[in-house]
Amino acid sequence: MKDLILRPERPGQYRKMEELVRDAFWDRFSPGCCEHLVVHRMRTAPACLPELCLAAELKGELAGGIWYARAALRQADGSKTEVYTMGPVAVRPDLQKRGIGGELIRKTLELAGKRCCAVVIYGNPAYYGRFGFRPASEFGITDAMGETCPALQLRPFGEVPPGAFDEGEVYHVTPEEVRAFDSLFPHRQKHLDSKQLFFTFPAPPPEDPLLKRSWELHCRAEQFLRNSGLLEAWEGIGAKVRCVGSFRAGLMMKDRDIDLHVYTESLDFEQAREALKPFSASPGAELTFIDNAGTAENCLEWHLKMPDDSGELWTVDMIQLPAGSEWDGFFEDTAEAVIDALTPETRRRILELKAAEPDGMNICGIEFCKAVLDDRVRTWEEFLKWRQSNPPGTLLKWRPGRP
Repeated sequence: MKDLILRPERPGQYRKMEELVRDAFWDRFSPGCCEHLVVHRMRTAPACLPELCLAAELKGELAGGIWYARAALRQADGSKTEVYTMGPVAVRPDLQKRGIGGELIRKTLELAGKRCCAVVIYGNPAYYGRFGFRPASEFGITDAMGETCPALQLRPFGEVPPGAFDEGEVYHVTPEEVRAFDSLFPHRQKHLDSKQLFFTFPAPPPEDPLLKRSWELHCRAEQFLRNSGLLEAWEGIGAKVRCVGSFRAGLMMKDRDIDLHVYTESLDFEQAREALKPFSASPGAELTFIDNAGTAENCLEWHLKMPDDSGELWTVDMIQLPAGSEWDGFFEDTAEAVIDALTPETRRRILELKAAEPDGMNICGIEFCKAVLDDRVRTWEEFLKWRQSNPPGTLLKWRPGRP
């Protein structure tokens, strides 16, 4: 590409590059992103390969970047084979789909091929196949848990022994670390889109039985949404669908309920009903509707009860709101504020209270969050007493640390 220069990163541009990476990956694979923190940590990590970490400059301005680190294939006998791993690969959003990422990949693979037996990545096979990557399973390579992973790709440069891929600690960042680092950047709203449900890195379940129970229900909720086609149906009429509530905050415990906020340019009842028509006709499904368009809430409520493939019934509450209205983004930001405020202790306490809730009480998730995060409620008995002076209607605009 004319006027494109590939060169090593410059320390004076580290922050600008992290901002570029943040912009490139925001809401791409998950709400927000963690890649800018990975890049930040990469520069001081012993596994980093600085000679392969290049910046792309177009007409004198930063256009993208690529980073590499040493990784390993663990063999069954305990031995290890060094490989390289690539990523992230970032291109400034306004310059994407112009071949800049491809130039970075080709140049660095040419250099890496002289130094290692293979480059192993997690990525889209359709994209990375054009650079010579093949499914890692063809080489007998699994993820770190010993499972075959379709996203695991390998570019061979020599003989590659089978084994389990260990990408290394530099890529293992915690949600708490990401939140702390991201707080150093300008605030930006996070969104959970349907495409993100199809991209998950392998991760073992929590060992704690209570946390594992919540984690398993969340995984089943993701699977239900993935299979249902609900998000895609809304997006098919131009709507923006956002996940909120306990599903977004990772605080599901007993109830198979999923809360969605749906933003459309106008509250077109007929258009929405047509989009949801296939679901109301599904065997065992029931769709109900409440028209709040003429009220202060200015929304349409769609409540769908639908069984999953195993016959378990799920409830999906979909609140349709006009894009740009007073409530646009409000509850998404509330969910993010809850996530930011959670600690391992408070997360467990909220889940314990939810587990103690008798069937049929239908307590709002926000009640548990405020009781624990703001008012330090610890037991079910304390919570019942707390509810007497904190009716749900008073919590509509609550966020952690704010009345």
